[in-house]
Amino acid sequence: MKKTIGIISQRSGMADFYKKQLLELFGDVAEISVYNVEDQTIRSLRECDLYLSTSTSYDLMRNGWARSYLPSGSKVVQSRITFTKASLELLRTYPDGTRAMLVNQNQHMALESIAQLYHLGVSNIEFLPCYPEIDAVPDVKLAFVPGEPELVPEGVSHVVDLGCRSLTANTISEIALKIGNSFFLESAKFARYTATLATVDYSLQEISYNNLTMENKLEIILNSLEAGIVCIDEKDVVTLINRAARKLLCVSRSAILGQPVSQVLPFLPFDGAYEEGASAKSKLLSIRGVNLGVTVTQLRIQDQYLGAFATLQRFEVAESRQTSLRLQMMPHSHKARYTFEDILGKSPAICRAREIAQRMADNDAYVMIEGESGTGKELFAQAIHSASPRKDGPFLAVNCAALTESLLESELFGYADGAFTGAKKGGKAGLFECAHGGTLFLDEIETMSPALQAKLLRVLQEREIIRVGSSDPIPVNVRVLSSTNEDLFARVQGGSFRRDLYYRLNVIPLHIPTLWERREDILLLCEHFQQELGADFTLTEPVRAALLQHHWQGNVRELRNCVEYLQYMNHQLIVCEDLPEQFHLQDTAPQGQPEVPGLDGFLPQEARVLQVLGELYLERRGIGRQGLVRACLARGYAISEHEVRLVLNSLQEKGYLRIGRGRGGTQLTESGFLRYREAVNGTLV
Repeated sequence: MKKTIGIISQRSGMADFYKKQLLELFGDVAEISVYNVEDQTIRSLRECDLYLSTSTSYDLMRNGWARSYLPSGSKVVQSRITFTKASLELLRTYPDGTRAMLVNQNQHMALESIAQLYHLGVSNIEFLPCYPEIDAVPDVKLAFVPGEPELVPEGVSHVVDLGCRSLTANTISEIALKIGNSFFLESAKFARYTATLATVDYSLQEISYNNLTMENKLEIILNSLEAGIVCIDEKDVVTLINRAARKLLCVSRSAILGQPVSQVLPFLPFDGAYEEGASAKSKLLSIRGVNLGVTVTQLRIQDQYLGAFATLQRFEVAESRQTSLRLQMMPHSHKARYTFEDILGKSPAICRAREIAQRMADNDAYVMIEGESGTGKELFAQAIHSASPRKDGPFLAVNCAALTESLLESELFGYADGAFTGAKKGGKAGLFECAHGGTLFLDEIETMSPALQAKLLRVLQEREIIRVGSSDPIPVNVRVLSSTNEDLFARVQGGSFRRDLYYRLNVIPLHIPTLWERREDILLLCEHFQQELGADFTLTEPVRAALLQHHWQGNVRELRNCVEYLQYMNHQLIVCEDLPEQFHLQDTAPQGQPEVPGLDGFLPQEARVLQVLGELYLERRGIGRQGLVRACLARGYAISEHEVRLVLNSLQEKGYLRIGRGRGGTQLTESGFLRYREAVNGTLV
């Protein structure tokens, strides 16, 4: 409902000018009426929310005659007016010493206008006051008049109309505040208006702010909030609705304020807000397809109910903010540190695993990561998270084998206040809650007890958790990545792992190769760990060969430990004697690897190279040194590139092969192949 403003003036012309100004500024929230003495409309004065007494009605209001027409308790603003910047610029075009009369309705207004012009810095003109009741008209031929040229005496040859004076910024501010429209002071419309006014060295912003009441300041603060606020009083009448709420609900301020909330906003859950002891109520509403979270809170001073207010916020904004706050509560260890760029290696086995994992990252399916201990399962899990749509959310990891059943349950699902002896006051959020919007990595999932397996299955199906000691479900949105270093399907068949949970977690299986399966990467990883640890040493060729031959039962973790061990040896050149003890105590060749068949008469390295070249001879294909290293590794024989070079030079001197360059590579000669066949058939002594 619009406010009503009544303009009280002595002459109708001036009142119409001010009405036009107020309509331009407040026409969307207020209706403007004009009452003046000249046409006696003041005798039919109606009740308004606010009355503006113009400068032309100064005497009438001072002696109380016009005030007698006002209803008791009326809000009145005494107008203050000023010249525009354009008027001052015009006056300053006249030469110094110019004499002119300034004509206005009465002596008071003429003297006031002259004083104001001098105060605004007009010093080039000597103004002489003139008004209709004056006894002697000044003897000058130039007259300035602020908006009413008909008041100029006859015989003046040059009349300049400066235009009606405008309401000051202070007056406009007072009107806005008294009709409850304080947000207008922040508007571009108010800024444009004040920019047209002539000012001196005071601050319009300071004038406006000094007129603000505490209530008005509160409303300006509420308008700066992102959340929508709707306030009602003890009679359920809307007393305040901030800018965000108007935007969310698509309503205007004038249509809501002063109206019963049950009529204008019936969908807001204010029912029962007045009841003593009523707690805050929350509700999810859909307004024009937008989900809004609404919370209603009552206002009380001791036992007196003063009203209530509703807080409105877009649901997705609230979710995003909550996730952001959860991330701030968590230590940096709960954020993924690794990406696919951190997964090093060029072997076909690791390249295939990395490619599959990258394809998995874009979707939200559960992933089961299988691999031996030390192969980098968590590294892959973090890389998948970092490449997923959840990358800005939390990443949390827990080793299921490291905690007892009861401790793991409270860590995963949290616990309520007083759930058990020693529980943290107020309860504690579990990892599922903290990982909301992100990823939870469950390492060594095969060690989880049957009871926890059942509870985990329910969480994955219902997407909600229940804290230990509570019965209230809490919705969670978490992607679960799990890992195992055992044959989990064998456990399913043996009955120690739930079949339904296995197929729920194993939507996308991912196998991480052992270091033995990716031996081509051993030396590359060794160099990487040297750089990471700042280790400054050089490996001899026998050591490099030993590293390639070692089975690496601890996989990449064991290799890193080995590099760190060699760093502490503090030797510039590493020889075989410097290697860790396990290299000397155990047969480093993996079980089941074939020996070179029957190549008597050849050194072991020569026999290995001959076997590869012999298999390629019938295909008329050559092979380079690096290809020979990879081919030997694929057959279970570890050999360095330096050893390959020595072997090739030796066999070439004997006429058994030709060393080629480029695509041709190295090939056996015919005599070399015959020699190879004789050795294989056992005819060579």
